[in-house]
Amino acid sequence: MRLTRLKDYSNSLKESFGLIAPLRAFLRNRLTLQAALGEIRRALDQREENFLRLAKERIYGASRSPYLALFRHAGCTYADLEARVRGRGLENTLQRLAAEGIYLTSDEFKGKKEVVRGGLSFAVRPGDLALASGPSFTIQSSGTTNAPMPTNVSFDWLAARAPIVAVFFATHDLFSCLHAMYDSILPASGGMNNLLVYDKLGVATERWFARAVPGYSNRHQTFNTYLMAIVAKAWGPGFPMPEFIEIAGVDGVVRWIAESRRRRKRCCVTTAASNAVRIARKALEMGVALEGATFICSGEPLTEAKRDIIARAGGRATVRCTIGGGVNLAFGCGYPVSPDDAHVNESLLALVSHRRTLPGGSVVEPLLMTVLHPAAPRLLLNVESGDYAMHQRRNCGCVLERAGLGLHISGMRSFEKFTSEGMNYNYAELYDLVEKTLPAEFGGGPGDYQLCEEEDENGQTKITLVVHPAVGRVSDEVLLRRLQTALVEGAWHARFWRDAGTLRVRREAPHASARGKILPLHIAGRSARLDTDCSRKLD
Repeated sequence: MRLTRLKDYSNSLKESFGLIAPLRAFLRNRLTLQAALGEIRRALDQREENFLRLAKERIYGASRSPYLALFRHAGCTYADLEARVRGRGLENTLQRLAAEGIYLTSDEFKGKKEVVRGGLSFAVRPGDLALASGPSFTIQSSGTTNAPMPTNVSFDWLAARAPIVAVFFATHDLFSCLHAMYDSILPASGGMNNLLVYDKLGVATERWFARAVPGYSNRHQTFNTYLMAIVAKAWGPGFPMPEFIEIAGVDGVVRWIAESRRRRKRCCVTTAASNAVRIARKALEMGVALEGATFICSGEPLTEAKRDIIARAGGRATVRCTIGGGVNLAFGCGYPVSPDDAHVNESLLALVSHRRTLPGGSVVEPLLMTVLHPAAPRLLLNVESGDYAMHQRRNCGCVLERAGLGLHISGMRSFEKFTSEGMNYNYAELYDLVEKTLPAEFGGGPGDYQLCEEEDENGQTKITLVVHPAVGRVSDEVLLRRLQTALVEGAWHARFWRDAGTLRVRREAPHASARGKILPLHIAGRSARLDTDCSRKLD
């Protein structure tokens, strides 16, 4: 046993030190804005060819590909696929394929449910859709929707992601800002992925405020974090070591922003949307103005309520939408028509929607994602993200649009529901209730209220309105009556919940995910606690 542990330890060290040379090579060649624009335009010109090449090599050339089984079941040969793409275009072809059953729901993609299309049935296994090759490091999701799952991110994939980040920075004038990161260390994805891409662009990051997440990191990943940080510090423009802070300890972030203003510098903080709100509220409490501060918000919707809190403190916010494995879906528009108006990353992805009926009869139009680059961590072809959204082409005039990225997405929400007493309620409608209505009537703000689905000691499902103790003195009975009224207005069957005693109120800090996200609904089971995450990470 001891010999086995020593061997495992030796292999881990070998794997870790094997990251040094490819990381140095990744950082050695900086990406300029002009080069980034050129790469995006070339990728846009070659979208159809890139898709067909992936399909030919990684689907039709892979006998065990789940997608190949779907294509065969639909009677679509590679020649048929090629003719469709060249004749109808990529997006039209993908929508037609989805109508023929060539897609994967998020549960099918994760192997949680069998793929069933008529007489065809099979399960997707871990590794079936792995795509990345070459030197890589391991990340995993925070487990907000499912058990955490590892993903290998190659340096080639980070290099492929860098061009649109450069154009996004130019859109929001972020190259001249001082930068800070507020995100967890490895195996969390956001912190390390973004810091390395920023380094690739020649952008130095001054501070890394890292969320301490008990049980989320491990020694091997902590070692990798510090090793990569040391290498990046030596070979990049400036890479910070992580400074661990608690979820309530954002005073240091506020002080760094204030110090940036004293240095007459604008600044930018990359973090989850809930964390940006937490920082803004702390700044208001401390009497610190956030003028000149931009927040790049990810991980959850940037709602009007969240944006307004940040603006009240003097800051501004934009968005970056990401799906699992570090796949950047969209970046905030320079002239947004809504807080979460973003440009789809069409140089690396294709996005369509597909109407289907959920169990229970609800009709949704989930977003379907298809990757167009061979360095992506996993092969996605019409894979559901678990979200729906508005998407349209329009001319906005910002740098992202001038680069050729004209498809906008907004209003991205999960179509997940929570269930009690056999009744469902679509929680996408809850944002206004917990972020606007309740704070306006009873005090507090976004992040102070949360609905929690949980089982009581008798195994009965309860829906609890969790209210932060910092909210002023309000009767639980008054809060409960307001919740009942709101839910009954939204769904007739909520009256059944009221009569069954399903609804209740509890005073405590709302549950935050590993990245600090406070979502309108938290699902708590007896053996596991999972957040219903509007970003619905695929991994």
